[in-house]
Amino acid sequence: MTQQVTAKELFDEVLKWFRLNYGNYDFFMERDIEWTLQQKFSEIITSNNLSFEVFNNYPIMKGGRGSVCTDLAILNRQGEVEVAVELKFEPDHQRGYGPKRNVWPTRLNPSVVFWQDGVEKDVLRAQQYVSQGKAKMAVTMFVDEGGLFRHRRPPSSEAEWVDWECGGNNPRMISLLIGFFVAR
Repeated sequence: MTQQVTAKELFDEVLKWFRLNYGNYDFFMERDIEWTLQQKFSEIITSNNLSFEVFNNYPIMKGGRGSVCTDLAILNRQGEVEVAVELKFEPDHQRGYGPKRNVWPTRLNPSVVFWQDGVEKDVLRAQQYVSQGKAKMAVTMFVDEGGLFRHRRPPSSEAEWVDWECGGNNPRMISLLIGFFVAR
């Protein structure tokens, strides 16, 4: 990567890495994914001397009782949000049963993620970030590890389901609902 890299290209590079390396991790909650992605963003930014910073839980706009925060934000040197990222994660429910379980079963009953008050709300927020000029681009990512929600229609025409065959030490298939929102 060179200094001419855009924030979108940086995001795409990290997303590609995430797919290739997903099987090297056992994610237990959304924050595990945020941390992993934030670390990779920071590594690429530092090693390539890019003019970006990345923050988690970044206050992006005013809300009812304070600030609305985005899960991850890539900022340029002027402090403008180039990319705001909203994440959701639903672990594979099979991880709660059997001899190799590593998620407590009641944590998965009925699910970790709420569709309307979670995934759809993230999509609306991402659209607001862009339409209100708070971010140049916003991305929503819902990692549905076991495909529990895969049958649901995407909540926006800018979002789509993709099925990933992920690499790493423990390769697996996951479903990812991803949406890209940009100023028009």
